[in-house]
Amino acid sequence: MLEILFSSPKEARTIYAIFRSIRKEFLSELQLINDELIKISPKSWDVSLEQIVIPGFIQFILEYKEHQFMLSILKEEYYFVEEIEQQHILQIANSIIEGERTDIPRIQGLCSRDEVLKETLGMFLKPELNFSFASFQKFRLHRYIARLREYVEVAIEEYKLEQEYQSFIQSLRDYQCEQKSKLERISIVHKEGYDVYDDNKHHLSDAQLTTYVDQGFIYQHPMYIDSNLLAPLVSIAPKEICIYTNDSLDGMILTIQNIFQEKVRIHSLAEFT
Repeated sequence: MLEILFSSPKEARTIYAIFRSIRKEFLSELQLINDELIKISPKSWDVSLEQIVIPGFIQFILEYKEHQFMLSILKEEYYFVEEIEQQHILQIANSIIEGERTDIPRIQGLCSRDEVLKETLGMFLKPELNFSFASFQKFRLHRYIARLREYVEVAIEEYKLEQEYQSFIQSLRDYQCEQKSKLERISIVHKEGYDVYDDNKHHLSDAQLTTYVDQGFIYQHPMYIDSNLLAPLVSIAPKEICIYTNDSLDGMILTIQNIFQEKVRIHSLAEFT
């Protein structure tokens, strides 16, 4: 018989419900005693372990404990105490875990948390074992916690980069707002690259655009600023920017929108005449 003691009724009832939901035939093998102790008397240890006990524990840890673990890492090891910062970083960490940020080299090739937990539980759980979940959590989840720490570290790095980017955008936004407009309207045609046109739809060459750039501001700026398009636009500080594109989610276009905000108008390529 496998006996698992939980430190709170909520935890015990939660994992008990998970076990029951996985397989109804398992009900006869399962007991919840005093809302704190779960007893499992499997008819076939190998089958119950593989199909119910391990999957149930994994689901419980991932859905009900993981957020708490990552929050503890964030507060106790990296000293993020502001709730807004904590939530922002954890959102980034979750997006990394869910595979929404596949371009981060550091996390590529890592085996899944599920596999780490499955291996840990498979090595630990034995017939006739009595243990508390709190002790299992403290002494047996080192590899899993280490994996979460990696995700949290990467999320912190991404968060800091986002903060730097927002400061960068704000400084460009403030700068162009303070400048006198050198041209009323700029048109940008986005195909394979970006072609810039003045108020009269005359094409502006790279050399012409360069003449508008405030070199002093560019050299003083702490982050790289695109010298071919973004730097001239900020220096020109047009009152209106019309962008003609079939890809409104292009990175440069989104950056221009972030800087110039309500001054930007998006049109399809077919509208440029």
